[in-house]
Amino acid sequence: MRTRALILAAGFSSRMGDFKPLLPIPADEGPCSALELLCRTYAALRVPVLVVSGFRGDEVDAAARACGARSVRNPQPEQGMFSSVQAGLAALPEDTDAVFIQPVDIPLVRLLTLQRLLDVADGTDAVLLPVFDGREGHPPLLPRSCARRVQSWQGEGGLRTALETLPQRLVPVADALCLPDMDTQEDYAALCAAAEHRSLLTPTEAAMMLEIEGLPPRGQRHCRAVGAVAAALARALDAARAATGEPPVDEEEALVGGLLHDVCKGQPEHEAAAGRLLRRYGLERAARLVESHRDLSLPDDAPLGARELVFLADKVVCGGWALPLEQRFQQKLDQFRDDAGACAAIRGRRDRAARLAARFAAEAHADPLTLALTVVPSWDERERAGA
Repeated sequence: MRTRALILAAGFSSRMGDFKPLLPIPADEGPCSALELLCRTYAALRVPVLVVSGFRGDEVDAAARACGARSVRNPQPEQGMFSSVQAGLAALPEDTDAVFIQPVDIPLVRLLTLQRLLDVADGTDAVLLPVFDGREGHPPLLPRSCARRVQSWQGEGGLRTALETLPQRLVPVADALCLPDMDTQEDYAALCAAAEHRSLLTPTEAAMMLEIEGLPPRGQRHCRAVGAVAAALARALDAARAATGEPPVDEEEALVGGLLHDVCKGQPEHEAAAGRLLRRYGLERAARLVESHRDLSLPDDAPLGARELVFLADKVVCGGWALPLEQRFQQKLDQFRDDAGACAAIRGRRDRAARLAARFAAEAHADPLTLALTVVPSWDERERAGA
């Protein structure tokens, strides 16, 4: 499917008091303009970009060229955003099968939103609208037939009203960043602060991803427990490090890693599959947290981080309950007792986990299982309840 993106950057930015397309935005690769960040995001999907310029058009056109994008000028930007939509649609190549309509003032929309829309786009004649927590976001993805009707729309009300006359399909996404725009300086400050989570996810988004990716309730319960334990481990380690001046572990990062670690449970080598899925969605930090949760070792001179805490939390949690690490591995040994090779691998993982647990206990001055029992019930409670 030949998909393209229109980035609408022709407006006057009158409420902002500064020029929105060229405002700097924090990014993993370093600060860049809102326009450049969006061009990078679409380039990661290999979706060609057409930028619609107008006010300060020469600057926007030059910025678009620097990003490898084409541009087209809206001759009447004072007529509002919909005039830019129509100018951009008119300039698209004839072989365009679908088009994203992307306002430049929603620059943090994640790759995962765009990928989710593309995943359901083939063969549909409906406008696809990303939805986070019941709220419609941006960008809509229009198939060719709908794009033509929007291009010729003569009614009142702009793009939203034009889209309401077309068939629509709502696509749930685990991306709150498809919602906020930046019309004021306050909006801009909030958006820059939110950029910190762009390659990770917030806990709310992570929990929503488990739903969207179809993880069964039992698996979700386990992920919530592992996330809670990983966060408890991070708090204890950070308390100990505060006395020594060592850098803290990000508690929320540990929580999110725990929530997402089994997002691909049921697939072969599910931890590696989770890493691939999250990278496909542009979530590099999250991918690094989960792709080694089944087994890892850490050099003695490398500091414990969120990745190791997710691994350790997963080893003291079974289902939604906490249990001693030795007991957790004994369950696996009993399950595979007739497979000598599997048992040898399990013992290796057990020994590496035990070394990591001992190192954590020495650094945090706390036992991992004791900490786990402060946030999730014990395995003994499960057995007493007959669960």
